[in-house]
Parts: sequence; structure tokens; C-alpha cells
Amino acid sequence: MAPPISQYALAADIGGTNMRAALVDSEGHITGRGSIDTLPESGIDDASARLARLLEAARATAPTGAEIAGVGVSTAGPIRPATGTYNHPPNLTGWHGKTMKPSLSGSLGIPVWVGHDATLAALAETRFGDHVGAENLIYVTISTGIGGGIIANSEMVTGASGGAGEIGHTSVRTGAYRCNVGCDGCFEGNASGPAIARAARDRFRNEGPLAELAGGDPANITSRMVFDAAHDGDPVAREVVDLTIENVGIGLGGLLNTFDPEALVIGGGVVQGLQRHWDELKASIVEHALPRYENGVPLTATRLGDDVSLLGAAQLAFRESRRL
Repeated sequence: MAPPISQYALAADIGGTNMRAALVDSEGHITGRGSIDTLPESGIDDASARLARLLEAARATAPTGAEIAGVGVSTAGPIRPATGTYNHPPNLTGWHGKTMKPSLSGSLGIPVWVGHDATLAALAETRFGDHVGAENLIYVTISTGIGGGIIANSEMVTGASGGAGEIGHTSVRTGAYRCNVGCDGCFEGNASGPAIARAARDRFRNEGPLAELAGGDPANITSRMVFDAAHDGDPVAREVVDLTIENVGIGLGGLLNTFDPEALVIGGGVVQGLQRHWDELKASIVEHALPRYENGVPLTATRLGDDVSLLGAAQLAFRESRRL
């Protein structure tokens, strides 16, 4: 007999700076929110103990007698989902080879499941976003870095070691900028927020809207400034925006060609700027995609915002609890 369907799940989101926790119901309503500093340098055991207390506080907001499916944890990686073991996470110093899954489960007395944040963002989109029920969906975050989550035939694609979805390190422009890992001409090195700012700094002229926004100092340039200056007619900024649109088009076109998803959803800080150039972005994707996309691409921007990680973590708990 299948287990009863729980109406609530506890959700956690672990980033390099903050950890968040909440109670989420089966319809995606979030209550009992809390947030604390991650402080990765204090060690994973310390973080686990503090996160457990945050989750307990969220659980206390559930109705009396409510059944909790378990805990879903969305985290920056790389990570092995089955064990929750980190594999050289760049933003969680000292956590390599360690997991908080057993300690969280022991502290809370309920099952804990762990997933990579981008993969769980894709999962959230299939349950709570604009593509409910989608069986094949790609989620791409374009922000400080570029990462992705893949849902194929209704299952999360995690790869042999949990490292699937490193979309940011696919090549879009050989011989161009490298990312911090050293990949030549990769998506992240040429279209992330820092990459956009770097391209603008390399072309900087001390005149025009971009120079004004940066206060005359190219070191102050951000990707948002580049998009704002392009909107105001700055030729350097417009050149960088055009290059960014082309690079994003190459990256997203390749994903469509490879996975043939029903939906390609993008999120992250750079998307706000890209939405000003939505038609140009779609045209760039079509240019670099197979002919089946000539009549349109299934591209949308997420409407779930920062909640996408918590919603994805909750959905992981709901899904896995039904498989027990």
C-alpha cells in the first residue's frame, strides 16, 4: 500500500552566504521562513546543527498533527545527491567529502533528501512554475555563475557522480574568456554577470552613459550597469550586450538541440537585463538551434524568483517520501 500523501515538507536552501529554511505545503505555499549565515569556515557540523534549529522553528509553524513528508535540502555543489556528500564545493570551504544528511535526519527524526540547487529549481518549475506537469524541462540560472538543472522523462538527471548540469562550462566561443575553473570560451566565462562586466571593462571609454554610471572607474562596472547604459545608447555597452545575447543564444540553442525540452526556463540576476532584449535573444537562439525551432523556442523566464530553491527542495521531499 502506498504511503499517505503528506501535506507539508520542510525545505532548506544552503548557499555560500546564507542558509534558509521554511515549511512548504503541497500547493507551494511557504510559511515559517527563517534565514541564518552559512559560515562555512566554521565547519559543516556547526552549520548542520544551526540549520536543524532553523528547520525545527519552521516545523513549529505547522498545524497541530500535520504530517511532515521529510526534509528536502537544496544546496550549492558539486554534491552527490544520494549521500549528500560534497565534492570540492568552491563556496563551502572545508566541506569536501562531508555530508550533513545523517546529522540532520538524526536531529529532526524524519528522512532527509539532498539535491543540487539548479536541479531542484528545474524540479520546482515542473510542479509550481509555469510548466506544471512538464516531463522534459531545462532550468538555467545566469547570475554570478551559470548552472543548470535537467528534467528528462520526468526524472532528475544527476549523472554518475551528481555533477550533471554544469551547463556553464560548455563552450560557446573558443579562444575567448575563460571561467574561474579555466574552461576556454565557456558559457559562464562569457555570459555570466562578472563576464559581462569584464567585457565592458576591457572596452571601457571614459565617456558616455557607462562611464557616468561607473563614476569614471571601470572597476565599478556591473552587469546591471552595462544593460542600463546600453538602454541609454552607450555604444560600448551595446556592443557588450549584443555579444552577450549571441553567447547566451549559442548556449541555450545547444541545450535545445541536445535535450529537446518542452520548456527552457531561465532565472538569475542577469535575466532582468536580458528580458529587455527578449526578441533578440529568441532570434539568437533560433540562429543556433536546429530547424525545428524556426517557428519559436520554448523559452520563459522563471516567475518563482528566489523561492525556486525552497520549492524545489520541498518537491524533492514530497516525491521521495512517496517512494518509501
